Amino acid sequence: MLHSSAGRAGYYGIEAPFIPAVQAFLALIMMQAGYTQATREDGDSQGWWLVGFGAVLLGIALAYLHATRRGRFRAWSRELGALDLRGDEAVLDVGCARGAVTTLVAARVPDGKVIGVDLWARSGVLAGARRGADDQIARNNAQAEGVADRVQFLPGDIDDLASEGNQFDLVVSGGGIGRLGSPATRAAAVDEAVRVTKPGGRILIADVRNTRRYAERLTELGCEDVSSRSAGPEAWYGGPWLPLVFVSARKPAA
Repeated sequence: MLHSSAGRAGYYGIEAPFIPAVQAFLALIMMQAGYTQATREDGDSQGWWLVGFGAVLLGIALAYLHATRRGRFRAWSRELGALDLRGDEAVLDVGCARGAVTTLVAARVPDGKVIGVDLWARSGVLAGARRGADDQIARNNAQAEGVADRVQFLPGDIDDLASEGNQFDLVVSGGGIGRLGSPATRAAAVDEAVRVTKPGGRILIADVRNTRRYAERLTELGCEDVSSRSAGPEAWYGGPWLPLVFVSARKPAA
């Protein structure tokens, strides 16, 4: 059940699952070693400090799990709700992975269409053969969430979209841009997101890193109402030093 996401019917896994796994493993070792040291006959009371450090590390791992299994979905639901969508928008999700954000936004546009684009080059290590490749998992998730009739998943480079400009009312990204390997490719992906957005349309990007640069790039491209905001404690990926941050903007009307 670790890979289930509370409140969702689909299978979205854990983002970078090795991070909380390593943290929890080290935490348990520290707590065990500290307890053994503190409770033996010639024990050292400083072992309790080791137990305490291990407990803190375990708390960080649990916070990460909460963010990736529950917090990020709540945060995205709030942000999408604040957009006050009509319900007939054309939406693009760049770097959609298994469709976590794609399906959330699709539920809000019953008369619209949502396209998810990704290369799906890195299937999750823990996905397993029984789940299949990530692109098929994304399609299965759309079916499970009841939005398959308005969702389409396409392979493609998110820093070089195979789409004409001014096509979408809303472009979103739930971390896909951040997975690109260099500042230049991330900037190109932001450029592409703006290019394919209709005049007056909106861009909404979430990430735990690089968000200041996204905001700067959107401003450089002439976007309006550029803003950044943290999703809050429920979407801290371990602690306040790694929060999920949303960057939003509006493409100028023609």
